Amino acid sequence: MSPGPEQLAAVALLALVAHGLKGLTGFGPATLFVPVASLLFGQPAAVAASGVLDATSGAALTAADRRVRRGREGLLTGVFMAAGTAAGVVALTRVPEAVAAAALVLAVLAGLAAVVDAGRRGPVGESRPLDARDGAAGLLAGFVGGLTGIGGPPLVVHLQRVLTPHDLRAVVTRVLLVAAVVRVATFLVVGDDAQVANALLLAAVCLPPQLAGLLAGARLARRVSPARLAAVNGAVVAVSVLLAALGALL
Repeated sequence: MSPGPEQLAAVALLALVAHGLKGLTGFGPATLFVPVASLLFGQPAAVAASGVLDATSGAALTAADRRVRRGREGLLTGVFMAAGTAAGVVALTRVPEAVAAAALVLAVLAGLAAVVDAGRRGPVGESRPLDARDGAAGLLAGFVGGLTGIGGPPLVVHLQRVLTPHDLRAVVTRVLLVAAVVRVATFLVVGDDAQVANALLLAAVCLPPQLAGLLAGARLARRVSPARLAAVNGAVVAVSVLLAALGALL
């Protein structure tokens, strides 16, 4: 059953707030969007709709932000994340719900430990070039993103150790754009007609507030210091793993 107007309005408001975070940090909307949308449409449709929104938001940020548009850092990580994303979407449509929930709990525990460690270390002062180690992190983050719709936090947990906050925002925006396109394309192949229809409806309702949130967040990002942006990144990751834990227990 499709949700009513009140539910769609609530999800549209959620998209506004969530994509304000995307404009500010380069990631984060799925951490709020997917758990709520899953209750209304089911997890497969919510993950696919989140992929559509991630693709449109990533494209908008890339077009509007010279730092994102001109950089090439993160290409290898993006390739690995794309492969992991495709595998995660296939797993989402085929594995038992209990298996997916167990994997999510393990990811939550690892994520919480990583958040504590990142808070202790503080923001990176100088970025290092990304290499194959970062590609492996992208592969894992892609699989988690394909399975749960929330691939940004696992990627950020790793990259915030090697990139400055503003470099992190640019790289994550590029990589998640590639992963989102792969997520949607894979879902169109393996998802059923009802799931695809619900995903497209949800994405269409959320597109206008998404763009408004992105614009506001991107403007704010230009005025935020690296230390404060690092604090926001950590807060988003912490909230995401807590929401994932709650979703796994329900």
